[in-house]
Amino acid sequence: MIEPPRALLVALLMLAVTGTCAAETTVTTDDPAQAEIVTSDVDHFWRAFDDAANQPLAARVDVYTQEYFDQASQGLKDYAAARHVTAATLAAYVEQNRDYYARMRPEMGRVVAQKPVIVAAFKRLKALMPGIKFPAHVYFVVGPQKGAGMNSPNGIILAADVFATPSGTPYSYTKVSADYVPFSVVHETIHFNQPYQTTDDSTLLQQVVSEGTADFIASLVLPEPEVRQITDHWRYGCVHEPALAARFAGDQDKKDLGPWMFNHQPDTGWPPDMGYWIGYRIDQAYYAQAKDKIAALRAILQVTDFKAYLKASGYPHRREPCAPARPLMDSTR
Repeated sequence: MIEPPRALLVALLMLAVTGTCAAETTVTTDDPAQAEIVTSDVDHFWRAFDDAANQPLAARVDVYTQEYFDQASQGLKDYAAARHVTAATLAAYVEQNRDYYARMRPEMGRVVAQKPVIVAAFKRLKALMPGIKFPAHVYFVVGPQKGAGMNSPNGIILAADVFATPSGTPYSYTKVSADYVPFSVVHETIHFNQPYQTTDDSTLLQQVVSEGTADFIASLVLPEPEVRQITDHWRYGCVHEPALAARFAGDQDKKDLGPWMFNHQPDTGWPPDMGYWIGYRIDQAYYAQAKDKIAALRAILQVTDFKAYLKASGYPHRREPCAPARPLMDSTR
């Protein structure tokens, strides 16, 4: 999910990629064509950014108020309320970091340019899983580098400033690129459709299957982006999978997620969020052995008995070749 309780992303979404997850209350649609991708807040931000430069510092808050917050989409309103972002706090941060925002401007253009990729991915997801539901809105907003995104009852909200890392910036797990955006949106859309929603009281097994499933199904729709937050999982995991699987077997019932998830600097020396990868590998094992792939995807999405699912997958004794799944459908029917 986008910014889980103890992490930045995936979600980062996975960075997950992970904020409020309210599948039962989020407004959704069965028709991917009705899922609106809203980028107006980004345009309003840059207008305010440019106009503020022509005003004395004391007057710049008013510029952001009138040209950004007063013009806010519902997504920006929800984001500002949840993240406690005001015109005053945003103006103070942006003006202190004006050079950085100017550097990220071309990259933010790449972020909002992912809109047609998201639309096409939603159509592929619908073709792959006809009963899937989509967020009514995907909002792009600009904030003070305060989390990659969140969910609200009105849809997915992505902070474009976090996904707009300027070229040449040294690698950091919390700094992601525009290439990650479509995968993140599909990942979060899967979460909307899962009957089990994780909490701080969920076990490691429940957490890894929930997050791994969002990544696995997304990878059947889109190629996994070649970002270090993901590629490091495969490079490390494929070499160390037996040891990781053995440790996971001993940790799976724990609620202390330790080095597995939502920890950007695990003391094991692993890449962060290896739990996402383990969940993905469990799904790969289950899916590969299924004769009816559509039924298998439905079962993967609907998991509530996690112990039974892990047993049915055969993981780790039954493992697929160590490589990401490839997208199944090129059609955007």
